[in-house]
Amino acid sequence: MREGATASGSLYPQFVEPLPPPLWRRVAGVVAGLLGGFAAGMLVAKLASDGFGPLRGLAGVGPFAAMAAFALGLWPHILIHEAGHVVAGLAGGQRAVAFGIGRWRFERGRDGWRAWRGAAIAGIGGFAALVPDRERGAGAAAQALYLLGGPLSNLVVAALAWLVATRVAVHPLAVGAWLGVAAGGLLVGALNLVPFRTQGWRSDGMGLLDLARRTPDAALLQRAQSAMALSLAGVRPRDWPDTLLPADTALADADDAVATTIRQLRLARSMDRDDRDDARAAAQALATGARRLPKALRAHVAVSMAGYAARCSDDDRLLDAWRPLCDGGVLDFSPFLHWIDAERAVRRRDSAAAERELGLARAGLGRVQDPASAEILAEQLDRLALGLPVHGAGDAAAMRGAACAPVKDP
Repeated sequence: MREGATASGSLYPQFVEPLPPPLWRRVAGVVAGLLGGFAAGMLVAKLASDGFGPLRGLAGVGPFAAMAAFALGLWPHILIHEAGHVVAGLAGGQRAVAFGIGRWRFERGRDGWRAWRGAAIAGIGGFAALVPDRERGAGAAAQALYLLGGPLSNLVVAALAWLVATRVAVHPLAVGAWLGVAAGGLLVGALNLVPFRTQGWRSDGMGLLDLARRTPDAALLQRAQSAMALSLAGVRPRDWPDTLLPADTALADADDAVATTIRQLRLARSMDRDDRDDARAAAQALATGARRLPKALRAHVAVSMAGYAARCSDDDRLLDAWRPLCDGGVLDFSPFLHWIDAERAVRRRDSAAAERELGLARAGLGRVQDPASAEILAEQLDRLALGLPVHGAGDAAAMRGAACAPVKDP
């Protein structure tokens, strides 16, 4: 399943950087934010002076306590939001595989949970990744429960904080602090229920709206989740049903991120089936369709394409073009990247570096989330190791051949 260099031009990275917003729009945003904050502060002060409800306790240090609690509570509210997604997803029969807050990631591999610090995610403060547990959690009802879990947890916390501020707290400092907590929870919960897209991510409200309208994106995401559930259950991509993933013609009107996920899964299935033509077509569709994908999601595409280049292409430049784009992803791809770096070392006839990267890749197999991917990666490591000599550079052609899956040519 190896392609020559002369036929792989369309497989190279084709990402297009979005144009930055004009200066006037950025300035207008800052001015609007300042004016909005000033107006909100004046409104709160007026209501407090008029003796409106709990705001009567905002005299003195109360307003400062409210602002401090609001600002300091935003990250805890994001943590509560993602925890709400996890709890709701588990209740619906899904399995938690990863979640993140800011730069911190928590992932569940076959060896258990681990924490690590990654790159910032443009457009969101956190995420929670759950996958149906094959027999449960794959339907629209379970997905809706998962999506509602995050915003509802924020709104419940906001309501409780409001009750404490109005019924329990007496000192202006405590009243202000609890009102600030309530305001932050209300903001995070309500904002996530608004249907919108940003930086390639969908809000919970947009996901719920897609489910309610039964849009193609909602149906495609459920198909992708079903494929991931099979992989978590140990079913290799080559054994997935042919009807599970739609053809590329069905992705014309799909969201870029959703279509990219389907194309990645199709590429994985084609490569695992050693289907040369389908793998190349899937790789071309993935590289072309991801042109306008946000930076936060590009690393996921780059890992898939680098894996294709390592297994299926003799074009060393193709592999070298995708490898630098593999860093900075949302999830931990390090075991796969060590394999890719081992392949690159083999092509440079650097057997020492190849052996080192192979060792690191094998050591990281336990961090791979699903058994099917771990089995495939172990096979690639074994094939690559077969061509590595104990001493010296060895024959580059033999080593390169050991890195690629066997092909059943038509």
